[in-house]
Amino acid sequence: MRVSFEGEDVDVPDDLGRALLAALREDLPVKPSQASSFDELTGLVERIGGVTRHLTLVKELAMSRADASGGYSNRRALGDAAGMSPSQLGRVLQGHGLPKDRRTGGVHLAIAFRTTDDKVLHLADESQVAGLPEFTFPFAPAERATAPTAFAGRELTFYYREDVPIAVAALGRSAGYTLRHAERGLIACVTEPVFDALFGDPRLDATRSNGR
Repeated sequence: MRVSFEGEDVDVPDDLGRALLAALREDLPVKPSQASSFDELTGLVERIGGVTRHLTLVKELAMSRADASGGYSNRRALGDAAGMSPSQLGRVLQGHGLPKDRRTGGVHLAIAFRTTDDKVLHLADESQVAGLPEFTFPFAPAERATAPTAFAGRELTFYYREDVPIAVAALGRSAGYTLRHAERGLIACVTEPVFDALFGDPRLDATRSNGR
């Protein structure tokens, strides 16, 4: 089975294709009719697992963007759409740097960074970062990067504002993408300029808000 979208073609095993089609149609689950041997069936399981992990990430990013889309979001409606209880929804959003309680919490918002090898400050001037909390670690963009950036593999110091209300954080396309410092237990959201500098701007025309 071949799937085509936006000029790209992908070969999909028939069993996986049937399962995806049934899922999109919200039909009853289909049996893996062609796979029969242990290796074939475990291969199918592996492919489905990979698709599931990717779709779960896309789902969580969509949830994060929905929650950060304005000063107020209907978390009950969002939880219903996601099939999650309020506590489950809160944990997922919190894992993406968003507050568990929008009324009392905010986000740690990274607004600029410095490359430690040459001490150059990016996206701000010194007066804007003076006194701000910071954290440092090697930057590894992994699968998130849309194009190679000049900062991949370099040690960066990020400057952030604490507990910025979602209403004024203006996360936009960067909602759900976070920087994590495990030793400090810190999760920081990023502004769109920081996101684009680190991961590459995915829009066709970065000068226009809709990318077209």
